[in-house]
Amino acid sequence: MGFIKNFMRKGFKISSPYVMDNTPVYHVPEEEGTLGRALDSGVVTVNEDVTDIEQEKEIVSHEKVHVDQMKRGDLSYTDENIIWKGKKYSRKYNKKSPWEKEAYSKEIKAKK
Repeated sequence: MGFIKNFMRKGFKISSPYVMDNTPVYHVPEEEGTLGRALDSGVVTVNEDVTDIEQEKEIVSHEKVHVDQMKRGDLSYTDENIIWKGKKYSRKYNKKSPWEKEAYSKEIKAKK
């Protein structure tokens, strides 16, 4: 009886071997030079002109980092600004911005 009581108290400690990713990804028309976007709703969009599957994987993984940054509360945006950890920045793209540095360092690189 002690075994069952102890087992019931501890419960199951089994982790799933599967990684679930429910991030919605949509292919949409984009302005020239924009490959993808992370929306504050958690959606990732990819430029509909992207046809290379490896490039698409790289874009999606990059944008998912931004989705995670928004979930953490580090990144947000308005029509005029990007807000990173409470500080306002221009919406003009800058590969060296802190949110982009993190995204580039964590994205899955396309197989060449």
